[in-house]
Amino acid sequence: MVKAIITDFSRVLLFPKDRSYSGSLNGLHRELSQKTDYYILEHFELNMDLLRYYESLKNKVKLYIFTSETIQDDPAFQSFIQPVFEGVYSAVKLNIKKKESDAYKVLAIELKINPNEILYIDDTEANNLAANEAGLKVILYKNNEQTIQEIDSQLNETQ
Repeated sequence: MVKAIITDFSRVLLFPKDRSYSGSLNGLHRELSQKTDYYILEHFELNMDLLRYYESLKNKVKLYIFTSETIQDDPAFQSFIQPVFEGVYSAVKLNIKKKESDAYKVLAIELKINPNEILYIDDTEANNLAANEAGLKVILYKNNEQTIQEIDSQLNETQ
């Protein structure tokens, strides 16, 4: 039974407005934030459709974000994140690496939820492999429609 959904942030819930940009969103944010007139929402956009879908699940499962660095901490995102998610975890703050299965074991212990009761969504295959090795169910994010269908399927299996 799925008791919690943990989602990645960059390239799942946040995208660069310049869709041709393929580098690190945290790196781009660090670079752009050196400019005095920088406003994050002029360069990045939240995946509002997926955020609304996650919000619709609040009464069914616990929702968390697990991401690599800290872009999600920007104040511009807080009014969107805080009402939906029970917690936000950063690998860099926890001193763990998302590509290692121990990271997901640490997270499961932190959340006090068995790994096999967690559904993890990430756009990076290596992270999903590590999460799966730790016992989590995983979905490789490709787009909203596919991800929502797979989440619904997982949740329906457990009811």
